[in-house]
Amino acid sequence: MATNPVISHRAIVRGLQRPTSEGGLESLPQAESVAVHEAIRRKLVEAGLDPAEATEMVGLFSEALDVLEKGELEPQVLNSVEHSVASLLQTYLAEKVEETAPPPEAGLEAKFDEHDLFGWIGSFFTWWRGIVDHAWQPPPAEPQPLHASFRAGVLGDWGTGLYGAPACARSMQKDSQCLNLLIHLGDVYYSGTETEIRERFLKFWPTVAGSVSRACNSNHEMYTGGHAYFDVTLAKFGQSSSCFAFQNEHWLLAGLDSAYKDFDLGMDQAAWLEGLVAAAGSRKVVLFSHHQPYSLLDKQGTNLVTRLRNLLQARRIFAWYWGHEHRCVLYDAHPLWGLHGRCIGHGGYPYFRTTPEGAQRQQSGEGFVWLRLPGRNLVPGGLLLDGPNPYVEGEAERYGPNGYAVLEFDGPNLTEQIHDADGREVFSQRLT
Repeated sequence: MATNPVISHRAIVRGLQRPTSEGGLESLPQAESVAVHEAIRRKLVEAGLDPAEATEMVGLFSEALDVLEKGELEPQVLNSVEHSVASLLQTYLAEKVEETAPPPEAGLEAKFDEHDLFGWIGSFFTWWRGIVDHAWQPPPAEPQPLHASFRAGVLGDWGTGLYGAPACARSMQKDSQCLNLLIHLGDVYYSGTETEIRERFLKFWPTVAGSVSRACNSNHEMYTGGHAYFDVTLAKFGQSSSCFAFQNEHWLLAGLDSAYKDFDLGMDQAAWLEGLVAAAGSRKVVLFSHHQPYSLLDKQGTNLVTRLRNLLQARRIFAWYWGHEHRCVLYDAHPLWGLHGRCIGHGGYPYFRTTPEGAQRQQSGEGFVWLRLPGRNLVPGGLLLDGPNPYVEGEAERYGPNGYAVLEFDGPNLTEQIHDADGREVFSQRLT
């Protein structure tokens, strides 16, 4: 049974260290010496790579280790980076660990020895070289119908199977008013293999009678070509495409794929959305995607904005919910587009708490704080959720809270609520 082990930079490096004659371990610089590099290169040649390609792969392996080291805060807490080789390496090692006996307890740091890593590196690169993208699935021609009043639960970056992720699911299942639509904004860690989809995502996905589930595609799922996302997640949800649409008399809800073409909208999605919006008349439009159109805390979604510039400039997008950034940020209405932007990327990932420059405490409650962020560089200001995460054992004060959003559509009105992982409401406001 899978245990969702944590694959840390520290664990990998320890596995590369060689024993000394005194029975200890050599230091990291020596572990990354010419001898170790040559041992890795030799394993790659034995796996079928030519010598020049093997040398290139050693360089990629070194780069992946460097990225993991820079992103690691606490080795015993899950850390995943925006780097395909590093994420794939974590996935591969996690699945190898799960094949060994005895595996670590759920969520604990894995341990390797020299035999493990040097035996697996060759087969890892053989697997990595064979990854190709899944075939594109075209968007649905027509939106699915919605009731005049309905409630949607929104989770982002939730696919860890750890920390507050299972608690979020339990809270959504227990919601007394029932959630009619469940939306995941993407990211199953480390790279969305079938094992990870089943053991870190679907195994914990909330079960709500009568609800419909939808999932956005994301960069981590696409690191393995999106195969498990398209063939397993979408099949489980009865979802025909990585794009989706729902509509009633007052609202059009559309899910976009910003990951098949990374941080962009490929395959004529913009034209598809423009067609839906043109046919929607006066309906308000709400978008869902993995990546952000703009941010105060991360990079800007320039390509997304460029693709949708006509709709944005015409102020046809009422609200946009995204993940990718492991935060909860409620942006003020965009001064040019009138858009209500929302980052809901705090579903299950253990993200480190930081206080951005200029942030001011605006309101607080038991166990949470909302910080007011000033706008800058043409990005509107907003509210940032802060507070401890009781689900990161022993490190609660260092990590921010997990949680989810609930959107209540009542005729032409939309009320949004932010809940912590235990289901407690920490923010609510009516947008219309």
